[in-house]
Amino acid sequence: MLSPYEILRRSEEGPYIEEKEFDKLVFRKARELAKEFDIRFSGEEVVPSDNTLAKSLFEAGYRMALETGFYVIETKRVIKLTEEELRIGMKTYYKEVVMGEGPDARIVYSRKIEDPRRPIIMGGQSGAPIPEEFHYEMALSYALERLVDILAVGGLAKVRGVEVRTRSPAEVLATFEEIRNIRRAIEVAGRPGMPIKAGESSVSAIGALATMGLLRRTDAQLIAVLNDLKTDYDRLSKAFAFKLYGGYNIALIDPVIGGFLGGPEGVAIGLVASNLLSRVIYHADLFINHPIHLKYVSTSAPETIWVLSVVGQAMALNTDFIVFGDVWTSNGEGTSHVFHEAASVTIGNTVSGLHVCGVVATNGKYPNASGLGARYMAKVAIAASRLKRHDANDLVKDLLKIYYPDRLEKPDIGKSFPELYDMRYIQPRPWWLKMYEHAIKEIEDLGLKIEY
Repeated sequence: MLSPYEILRRSEEGPYIEEKEFDKLVFRKARELAKEFDIRFSGEEVVPSDNTLAKSLFEAGYRMALETGFYVIETKRVIKLTEEELRIGMKTYYKEVVMGEGPDARIVYSRKIEDPRRPIIMGGQSGAPIPEEFHYEMALSYALERLVDILAVGGLAKVRGVEVRTRSPAEVLATFEEIRNIRRAIEVAGRPGMPIKAGESSVSAIGALATMGLLRRTDAQLIAVLNDLKTDYDRLSKAFAFKLYGGYNIALIDPVIGGFLGGPEGVAIGLVASNLLSRVIYHADLFINHPIHLKYVSTSAPETIWVLSVVGQAMALNTDFIVFGDVWTSNGEGTSHVFHEAASVTIGNTVSGLHVCGVVATNGKYPNASGLGARYMAKVAIAASRLKRHDANDLVKDLLKIYYPDRLEKPDIGKSFPELYDMRYIQPRPWWLKMYEHAIKEIEDLGLKIEY
């Protein structure tokens, strides 16, 4: 593996190129490789069953990783890797890691296609701004869900009433408060060793570096890949520092369908490339794949479900990488359609070799989510681990008929956390629990047997 010092050198001395020219390169390569390797989204198979397609996609993504590299915004340089360096990154990867401590620790493993093992559940409204008035209570609602393995709550939008702005002192203070709330929540829930993914209150490296000591070495920090195949000093700094500290880096990759990578085919190729590059450049231990739909944003549109599925299969067939698929819904909790969206993405992810994280409702815009949504996602994921891909495809297409496209074009944002939960006891309000129970029955009526 390349050392942080060598990656730093390449970020300063790598090939120079203007950002617009790099964007053109990405645009051209994505289309050339999609055509060369015959990568096509037909719409008929939202959850594909073709191993040949997955293998071809991996080869295309591997080629793109070598030919593009990561572009560094500040220096206008490209961090390029050789084929040997890319292969060493793959060979030195481990099939499983232990996150958390004691009886609350979890073995987070590399899943395979149609893997019958229970997937790991990362629960929380990750990526959303959470009001400080109920950040702790919201975290506790997820920590109390025993099917949730890793806690990933969103960051604070304000700290003591002051808006959290990038590179301001508020980032430091907000990240301190965020992690303290989460640690308090897992202790009160009786799960003090529960692994967490935290530091979301800080977009820049400031908050992440200042609060590093609050995270254990068995916890994780998120390092985003900028669209498309780009990085910057903040992300490199966070990756270097947390890896040298001894914690786990999670690479978050969220390319846009309709951006420079083009349609779902190009985005799938770029996602594979970004996973491979992140392993070496970010020293990533885990990965979260999150393709974004330009129109709907959520991961529950047919194109995004396909991208998650085919990329998950490509990585599962060719690597031992530990990859999560993001469950992002346009509708908010407190509505019936949030369950339909969550189920379709979760089923596609699970049979395709991915773990799941979410449910992040309202596309991460509002704090309209709760632990009950994660409970539903977990039960669906566990049940889906018994499915074959063709059965999963049929089930997902049935679900899409219920909400797509109308309920993605005009979503119902639902209710905020205090409206969903009794704030004294941190329990779902009766009407919300009843909606959840109806959703469980509904998915069972569609053919998915829920046993937990």
